[in-house]
Amino acid sequence: METSAAPKAAALDGTLRAVIAADRLAISEAGEGKELLHSRLVVFYAYFAAFGLCGTVFSRLRTPPVDPEKFAFVLDMQLACAMALCAVFVSLKYWIRETPAMRAIDLFATAVVATTAVVALYVVPRTLSVDVTVVSFFILFFVLRAALVPSKPWQATLVATVSAIPFTIGFAAMYTRADVFEPQAATLAAMRAMFGGIVGVYIVSKTIYGLRQVVQHVVQLGQYVVHEKIGEGGMGAVYRASHAMLKRPTAIKLISPEHASEVAVARFEREVMAASRLTHPNTVAIYDFGRTRGGVFYYAMELLDGQDLGRLVEKEGAQPLSRTLDILTQLTAALAEAHDAGLIHRDVKPQNIMLCTRGGMSDFVKVLDFGLVKDVSTPEAAKLTREMSVAGTPLYMAPETILASDSVGPPVDIYAVGGVAYFLLCGRAPFEGSSSVELWANHLHTVPDPPSRHARVPAEVDELVMQCLAKDPTKRPSARELRQRLLALSGGQLAAPVA
Repeated sequence: METSAAPKAAALDGTLRAVIAADRLAISEAGEGKELLHSRLVVFYAYFAAFGLCGTVFSRLRTPPVDPEKFAFVLDMQLACAMALCAVFVSLKYWIRETPAMRAIDLFATAVVATTAVVALYVVPRTLSVDVTVVSFFILFFVLRAALVPSKPWQATLVATVSAIPFTIGFAAMYTRADVFEPQAATLAAMRAMFGGIVGVYIVSKTIYGLRQVVQHVVQLGQYVVHEKIGEGGMGAVYRASHAMLKRPTAIKLISPEHASEVAVARFEREVMAASRLTHPNTVAIYDFGRTRGGVFYYAMELLDGQDLGRLVEKEGAQPLSRTLDILTQLTAALAEAHDAGLIHRDVKPQNIMLCTRGGMSDFVKVLDFGLVKDVSTPEAAKLTREMSVAGTPLYMAPETILASDSVGPPVDIYAVGGVAYFLLCGRAPFEGSSSVELWANHLHTVPDPPSRHARVPAEVDELVMQCLAKDPTKRPSARELRQRLLALSGGQLAAPVA
């Protein structure tokens, strides 16, 4: 897993799409969405209440452009509309907090504004200034509403379209009453202007609503901001992320929704909590874990820069004996701490062992993905773990895992260490097969060739690797014993951290 690429916006891969689908609430239903809706409605109606009051004062100070009596009536309507908007603002500011009530008073205020404009069109004799003012007000009101009030694009567009109907009727009545030449053409001209406003409403609402959905649901998971996908396994996907406040680089693993039954999530929570107790420097550190609002389980761990052993052998081939012993010594040190704590990794393989640089030390081993870890420290923990019938990777799976996965112990990790050692020394796994069934049969019944058949390996190393790959788990060494023997083989000069 190389992690040198620059962070970028998280792509909506299948796992993340499923998580978002499970997590998504309608904006008006989410707690933070309700607060956003309330604050935006307060701002919107504060603006238009002030706009209405100022417009009324300005209109009363100027000379009536049309019939004074009718103009005075329109001013009274305008004042009543402004006062209604003020009442809506005060109600939202101090009393109304629930989403249905906020949506209802928003629709009421929109209806009041539309009714006032239509009455003005019907009462006031036609002048060009009236035409322009009403159309401009329509566009300003609904486009600004789409920008400020969180609504789905189709909802904002529907409200604007329905409101355009009485506006159109008002224009048609005004042009007919004023005996305008070709009143239908004049009405169509006003409708085209309002249609442009409706298109603007849709574009603005779709842009802002879409951006908010991306920011809220795609990028943010709990306290972490997701940047890009960096890996995927059978149980979920791993993403490069960072802590929202600390800005610390982090890796987030999401458990795929198809694996997120109640029992499975309970097991993962217990196992991740157990794995977080591990403190050995060769074990990847787990920072945090939790669930999204939709119940999807995730955990956060340290983000590593380096390459796994699978990629190493793919690029460089079989590894020198000294380097192999160094890697295995660090690996067994990490496993020894886990086994002492009653934890079994169960998926030791080259892809879960990464070589990094730490404190100026190259080839620093980090053991990854304790996602299949089994806690055998208590009967309750062992019972939860039994849900997974067969755990691990077929190339490195111990025989007892295939026969009775619910009763495995630390020797399954030692068997996998033997497979990893074989892979590093020979550039190939102990067994090869075209299917999982064939590989399982080999693990159960076939004794692999000793590493010396494929590489120049001392007899002592041959013997140790074959002992790790013994069919009988009682004949395999413990992690601590294996580490001591590896140190002895390397002359005790390895730069491995002391367990």
